[in-house]
Amino acid sequence: MAVGVSGLTLCGDAPSILAQATTTRVFTPSIILGPFYPQIKSAEQDADLTVLAGRQKRAEGNVVHLTGRVTNMKGEPVRGAKVSVWQANTHGRYRHQSDANPAPLDPNFQGFGTQTTDAEGRYRFKTIKPGAYPAPVVGMRAPHVHFEVEAKYDRLITQMFFPGEALNEQDHFLQFVKGPYREAVIARPAQPTGRIEADALSFVWDIVLLSG
Repeated sequence: MAVGVSGLTLCGDAPSILAQATTTRVFTPSIILGPFYPQIKSAEQDADLTVLAGRQKRAEGNVVHLTGRVTNMKGEPVRGAKVSVWQANTHGRYRHQSDANPAPLDPNFQGFGTQTTDAEGRYRFKTIKPGAYPAPVVGMRAPHVHFEVEAKYDRLITQMFFPGEALNEQDHFLQFVKGPYREAVIARPAQPTGRIEADALSFVWDIVLLSG
């Protein structure tokens, strides 16, 4: 008897179990870059988007603790991958000159951050739950976070959505993602580890690259 990945106990039929796990794994699909990729990235690009150096106040809105792993289709961790995120603030506004949304900007929100995955492929961000917003042509966008993952062989541009959002059923870009690939771009609620802010939310979102 042996213990395998995720604590599964593998016995005589271990090859069939592993084969099934491989066939059910799906890669994270690409979703459009969008028009609001940061034009000018601030000098502060760390993994905590809720505070800026020299500011006493944190960003407005519900704090989100977002964790996950980057793996390949074999389930192997992708170490050393650069993970970048950018998003609207709690009011649904990007810090971008082309964003015509009249919602207010938040001077305390970083809006963009980067991380490098560790030896187990893990990343972690602290951010704000983004607001929904009206987009030209396609209508209301559900709350989402943009991701870019740059690894040794693969580069992925996609978007992560939040579970239970009513606008998920109307979001133009999410509607193009079907079946298990749709599930692959929606984060899962998570139990917080350690002490977090009273209004904070915790989510897990794992990213699967083709090769890594």
